[in-house]
Amino acid sequence: MPKRLITELKEYFKAGKRPTQNQFADFLESYAHLDGPQLARITNNINTENGYLRLRGMDNAIVAQISLQDVRNNMGIPNSLVQSVNGQTGNVILDLQGPTDVGSKREGIAKHFTTNQSTTDIFHIKLPYKINTHSAMYHIKASGYAYGAADIIDVTWVGYCYSKIANITNTKTGVLNSTAITAGQYVGTDSHVYLYLKLPNTYYSTFKLDSIRVGNGGLITSNDIQILVSSQAQL
Repeated sequence: MPKRLITELKEYFKAGKRPTQNQFADFLESYAHLDGPQLARITNNINTENGYLRLRGMDNAIVAQISLQDVRNNMGIPNSLVQSVNGQTGNVILDLQGPTDVGSKREGIAKHFTTNQSTTDIFHIKLPYKINTHSAMYHIKASGYAYGAADIIDVTWVGYCYSKIANITNTKTGVLNSTAITAGQYVGTDSHVYLYLKLPNTYYSTFKLDSIRVGNGGLITSNDIQILVSSQAQL
């Protein structure tokens, strides 16, 4: 029986139609069966352990092969970003975030820019940790340019959200390259850990936040963190 295109097969089974014996046979012959030679031919050319997929022509000769090394070498993707090539689907799995082990760094988890000119606004950075729920260490760094204050933004916060004491402990905030910028950390009214940063003048200020995985903490992502602007000392 001849193999049919999908558009032809669909015509056989439209509402009100009665497919013939030959049309059912066409339907079956047009697909690879679990114990049929077509599927065996496909699966025999897949090596998921080594991460390659081979394509063969009608004469069974190999006409193309994609491998993990091909992706790394020919597509210009750094080795550290390629996790695997799925031989069954052809999908290339990339880790664009990079490694996540202790000591790993994730840059730009949050970015902020404002043209607002204020001497009272404070940038409050809400972390995902709650003192009555989480036990996690953190290391957050802010880098940027406070144009209105003609100053360098270079602030680092470290600490431990410790649920056993329902508080933050072993905290320290370091401000470098400035004597006018102030920063610190506190527990908010919602029990979340907050970091804060105050500039002498917020006019055309830009900064980004980076996270380093330290101790028993994790790498904070862009979905985990919020930057809130308020003149209040604490939220």
